[in-house]
Amino acid sequence: MPEREGVDGVAGIDYNYDALEQCRTTAKKLVGKFGELGDPYPAKGTDSTVFGRLTDSSALATAVDGIERTVDEELANVTGKLKDVERALNDIEDNVRAADAANGAG
Repeated sequence: MPEREGVDGVAGIDYNYDALEQCRTTAKKLVGKFGELGDPYPAKGTDSTVFGRLTDSSALATAVDGIERTVDEELANVTGKLKDVERALNDIEDNVRAADAANGAG
């Protein structure tokens, strides 16, 4: 890529819009995948009878419910962060294009 003056007058910086777009698209796909992965969580509640005659099956059912809630929270957290990344990459591309246009490079 040719060397040219970049945003804010920093010489030698060149932006690859295709790379930004690919990163944004990948982030968007991951949002969908993590969203799908989190759809069944948390379950409606674990019935202690599924563990049969185990001692303290009620405590085990409570523990399973806690794990499911944690998985649900973590998947929601990841999905939210990936959405933020997607938006940020979109903003970066928009800002770089606007700066290039203002500098006569676009």
